Amino acid sequence: MHYLNRTVALINRMLPVLGIALTLGNSATVFAASQAAPSAEASKQAADMQAASGDHFIADDPVKVRDMLARQMPSTDKHSITDRIRNLAREPYDRLVHGNEGKAGDGQRTFLFMIPAPHGILYRANTDMLSVNVPLSGDEHPNTILLYQKVDGQSGRGLVIAPDAKAKGFIQKIDSIDLAAESAQKTTARGRIKLSQAAFEQADDNFAIVLVCTLEPPYLTEVREHDDPTDEEPTDITRRTSTLHANVQAVWLVNQKDNTVLAKGLRLGK
Repeated sequence: MHYLNRTVALINRMLPVLGIALTLGNSATVFAASQAAPSAEASKQAADMQAASGDHFIADDPVKVRDMLARQMPSTDKHSITDRIRNLAREPYDRLVHGNEGKAGDGQRTFLFMIPAPHGILYRANTDMLSVNVPLSGDEHPNTILLYQKVDGQSGRGLVIAPDAKAKGFIQKIDSIDLAAESAQKTTARGRIKLSQAAFEQADDNFAIVLVCTLEPPYLTEVREHDDPTDEEPTDITRRTSTLHANVQAVWLVNQKDNTVLAKGLRLGK
């Protein structure tokens, strides 16, 4: 009987201790769960940001491509031009667009030409839909895509009369590089894409169009012109217009701030 009473008393003394231990254990479990929840949420946010970041790319400089071709054009060996183009370009088309290691069928290489798109982008936040309608041609050549233009010198319009323009230093040099695609007159990037609001805001209106191209014969043609001052344009103007001939394989929308691809499903239209 004595032994039974001691056992009961011992159990009664241990019950509060066990209750405290259980309470502490539950508290630790709740605390651990509360700590794990933010980590899981942070991981999800990181994954979402990574998914929205897109593929990175490096654009080709149209001036360097033009100048390389211009040096090669006087050569009588046509194969040397083709070889030089293939050596200059960086990636096969299939790898850029489809993500595999294969080459394009004829071994041709690709160039990525980037054109800023300050206009022609419309985003609807309620549907996460972005509409692209970006004209890529210049005013002077509506049937080609303007890749590059540099104007050195000041126009004399409204400042001088034509006979005095050159003497007073109103002389301009205009250097332009156009892209003539096989599909003539298609010089507008068009499309509708699904884009998250976070990706749209991250671009901060720094959108651009990237043309994935293979260069085709005759590769490069050039026209040099000189215009004397006129009453309408009292400026002595020398123009160099270089045209790269290409087959446009794909049209991308990109974030120009960090060179990420937002969409690869655009097209060229009239």
